[in-house]
Amino acid sequence: MPVRTGVLLTAFGGPDSLESVGPFMSRFMGREPSPQIVASAQEKYRAIGGYSPLPGVAGGIAVSLEAHLRDRGHDVVAAAGMRYWEPSIDSALEDLQARGAERVAMVSLSAFESQVTCEAFRTCALEASQGLEIEDVCEAPMLHKAPQYRAFFAEECARALDSIEAERPLVMMTAHSLPVADLVPDDPYPGGLREVAAAVAASAGLAEGTDFVDDERLPGVSAFGSLEGPVAWLQGYQSKGARPGAWLGPDLAGVMAIAAENGYDAVVVVPIGFAIDHMETLWDLDIEAMERAEELGLRFTRTPVPNDDHRFIEALSWAVEPLLSVGNDPD
Repeated sequence: MPVRTGVLLTAFGGPDSLESVGPFMSRFMGREPSPQIVASAQEKYRAIGGYSPLPGVAGGIAVSLEAHLRDRGHDVVAAAGMRYWEPSIDSALEDLQARGAERVAMVSLSAFESQVTCEAFRTCALEASQGLEIEDVCEAPMLHKAPQYRAFFAEECARALDSIEAERPLVMMTAHSLPVADLVPDDPYPGGLREVAAAVAASAGLAEGTDFVDDERLPGVSAFGSLEGPVAWLQGYQSKGARPGAWLGPDLAGVMAIAAENGYDAVVVVPIGFAIDHMETLWDLDIEAMERAEELGLRFTRTPVPNDDHRFIEALSWAVEPLLSVGNDPD
């Protein structure tokens, strides 16, 4: 008998209303935040529409992916589960089982491997599956390895450069910064970002990346990228938290200030580390970084992230489709 496979899309989550901000933060932080911290976060969510679009977009992606895979001949069901909000990973697995899934292929909507996201998703899914009649939970490759994921950002980078009016733009490919102390030896997170940044740059027609330190064209900046050719680019980070200690860099805000002082007239942010819009793109980039760029006299634009774009659905299909045939061969 064929075995029906369910596809579990895992994501970080986000509050679905201003009233949900406090409970969401409590789940994520593992403790109740102060009223001041909640109020500050609520103001940011109010500025981006009053909620996080991430859970809703993730649910729509699951619907689109299921339809796409069925069109390709797979008897499959799909659902999205949030680590720190609803629908939870537990409830998503229960839904997949209720819809006939006997095994689950899990894929993270956080495209790069890191302890704070992927490991948390993995642990939660495996624990939740223990109480269900699911034979196996297998894991798909990280989405940053999908050619379609890289092609999306390369195409959007080229489009942004074509549209921005600037004589000396700087492209910065960003991802969420992490505390250096949280990285394990040979941690895959920085290396994966570097690999994708190099691929995006090559496809977008930018110069080959190298490591540079304190170049006179961007003094004080140490990064991977290239300052050669008509368009300079580098791979960096954003959304650094308040926790003391070193964080992965270079940081977007610091680079923008140095760029403005050294003759660059525009910044094009390509947020390769984010697959779906949420606080880190809608507030940190579209509001905070844009305002800072204006203060510095820089033109500012950022490329879209995939969300439910057909190229992202194809990237997800690339990741999970090889797992769907296991146990489904009609003997």
